[in-house]
Amino acid sequence: MPDKPAATPDGYCNNSKPVSGTIRTLNAKRTGPKFFHLHGRRYGACPCGREVSLTDRGNLRRHKQPQE
Repeated sequence: MPDKPAATPDGYCNNSKPVSGTIRTLNAKRTGPKFFHLHGRRYGACPCGREVSLTDRGNLRRHKQPQE
């Protein structure tokens, strides 16, 4: 298992680059209006173990590392 990236004192992950090859697009358009906000949203995996949505620039959003 790869090493986890460093975390800030309040628990947020310092990593902003997704693991290569893990970016996927969630297509939830056919699930109806309740889940329409998920349509076209891109997700990528972080080395800390979370799967986080991506920003427009392809970076991971701010997220907390999973608790062990």
